[in-house]
Amino acid sequence: MNEQELRKALRSDFTSETDRFLIIKHISSIITANQVVGQEFVLRMLARLNDFQGFESVISGLVRQIGLFPYLDEDSLSFKDTIAYETHRPVGLNENIIFHHAQAEVYYALMRGENIVLSAPTSFGKSLIIDSIIASERYNNIVIIVPTIALIDETRKRLSQFKELYKIITHPSQSKSVRNVFILTQERAIEIIPEIEVDFFIIDEFYKLSPQKSDEDRCHVLNQVFYSLVKKDAQFYLLGPNIERVSTALLDNIKYRFIRTDYKTVVSERHMVRVKTGENAINKLIELSSELTEPTLIFCQSPASANKIAIAFLNSGKFSKTENNDELSYWLKDNYHSEWILPNCLEHEIGIHHGKIPRAIAQKCVKLFNDGKIKYLICTSTLIEGVNTKAKNVIIFDNKIARTKFDYFTFNNICGRSGRMFEHFIGNIFLFHEPPTAELPLVDFPIFSQNDDVPEKLLININEEDLKDSSRQKIMKYLEQDILSKETLKRNSYIDLDKQLRLATYIQDNIVKIHRILKWNQYPNNVQLKLACLLIWKYFVASNGMTYGVCSGEQLHFRINQFREAGSIKNFISTISENCNISDDINKAIELAFDIQRYWINFQFPRYLISLGDIANDIFKRHNLPVCDYSYFGSLVECYFIAPYVVPLDEYGLPVQISQKIGSVIPISPNIDEALSQLSSFVPSPRRFSNIERDFVNEFKKYI
Repeated sequence: MNEQELRKALRSDFTSETDRFLIIKHISSIITANQVVGQEFVLRMLARLNDFQGFESVISGLVRQIGLFPYLDEDSLSFKDTIAYETHRPVGLNENIIFHHAQAEVYYALMRGENIVLSAPTSFGKSLIIDSIIASERYNNIVIIVPTIALIDETRKRLSQFKELYKIITHPSQSKSVRNVFILTQERAIEIIPEIEVDFFIIDEFYKLSPQKSDEDRCHVLNQVFYSLVKKDAQFYLLGPNIERVSTALLDNIKYRFIRTDYKTVVSERHMVRVKTGENAINKLIELSSELTEPTLIFCQSPASANKIAIAFLNSGKFSKTENNDELSYWLKDNYHSEWILPNCLEHEIGIHHGKIPRAIAQKCVKLFNDGKIKYLICTSTLIEGVNTKAKNVIIFDNKIARTKFDYFTFNNICGRSGRMFEHFIGNIFLFHEPPTAELPLVDFPIFSQNDDVPEKLLININEEDLKDSSRQKIMKYLEQDILSKETLKRNSYIDLDKQLRLATYIQDNIVKIHRILKWNQYPNNVQLKLACLLIWKYFVASNGMTYGVCSGEQLHFRINQFREAGSIKNFISTISENCNISDDINKAIELAFDIQRYWINFQFPRYLISLGDIANDIFKRHNLPVCDYSYFGSLVECYFIAPYVVPLDEYGLPVQISQKIGSVIPISPNIDEALSQLSSFVPSPRRFSNIERDFVNEFKKYI
């Protein structure tokens, strides 16, 4: 039997004439010739172990041979195999945790103090190695950098098992303990890293260190974080999937080992979905999905595409309405909008996950999917980047992220979401487009390579002794100018340096007029807020197009006032959607409201406002003028003009509306550590809190 014939045999129903021993014999021969290929066939056998009754001991021998120790039955091992099995058990973790051979190699290298850069498939179990490092208790301060807040939440929940050993910190405002695990996005890490001694750090999805056109700004911040951590001489573990190699040119003083492995614990089956000329692709998707009975992710290029598919699913009549999620659906309609597509989908066991959905609600959708309460999860790249699910099937409906075709690397990353160790040995991937050309990326660390494309705002954060001559020349004009201090430029280096200087020059040239308006503290009047918005837009955003529902400084000013006056997201949605008559327009209005809230209110405006104040104060001090202080108002905007605890608790999985409701029962501290302590013992009464609200609270309390 060749490989193709073996696959066909293992995909087919067995009959009384099927020669099971012959299949095992051929698989054994393949393992001898090529373990990586042989591993696929062992997993295929394990997926249908009931069809190989009487051959269990032989199959166990093959499992042992390829190093898949987690799949072995400990009680049936020989003495020799037991010794090998025990060497794959990490110290300090649950006694049932066993590494496979490739995991153990990485684990022992890290325990020897080596720096490891790991490229491995999604199903490899890279995160379990993080758990084992923490369990070893060898380090006092461990920093874990993740690309999204969704991954902060997932990682925090997983690592809550260590809360007796370490304080788990996810927010810059939290106080430090003697031993800490920091789980942060790069933007948050920038604030915290200078204040702590770091023993060990991890960068998840480390390929994001390499410049990407779609996310250049975040790439530069991540490089800055990486550089800062490396300069602390901390041991590191960088992990990500499908990387060909890393550029080592300028990492002369950093010793590390790059491990690239294709070791898989699940098998992915690819199936092309042929859409005939004139046939509607969404109808084909509905037909395919309705035939799949196991958990299915449906990948779309954008929130708009996800909503279009969700509406088509509902209108098809092929997905029965159930009562499983009725309480959640009613609650969402009552607290957001009665015609929002998400609650209507949940009633039919369909979920939606993308970056515009409120964080706690998006987390809830993933939980419902993993708990089997929804069968389908229509998602975008926000779910693909590291969030683990129990998906048996992945349907790749679009071959783009936003408007750009994804590359082979991203394609592989999406495919890796199918199947799950101990859940689904074989995952199915259904493709509506041909795969991209096979080409895996070379990851470059621009803060070390310092090539011609590296921007000045990144170079200015590099120590003098680490700058190349060409880099030093490139930033010389910023070091020699006398408009802004180097410290101010560095503090705000997420903003282009020339933009900072242009703003500073404008303030300098109009110092009397500008100081009179910008000198405010605490809370601005309307004129002061408007000027801040105009300056932010002209000098920081510098765009003529629409950016998350805003296209000018005047409109930014209007949106902030509009949100503040609404008083709640429900009222804000109502204001935005009041002239909409059809459901599609209403859903667009709802997501516009979410866009403005997430991007401008919660994130970008407060950050820009603090930078505006910082740059203005640099000029004011030179003129011996009173300084401004925008920190209070920036914090107020960031927390939706409500209370300091609502946004952090939303990240912890507690919706804003519920934390506000609790705040009307007990006074919640503005200090996040104190708030978490208070809520850990809070018991919501059935009289004041609905079943679904109590579910949210109880789920939240499990992991604090």
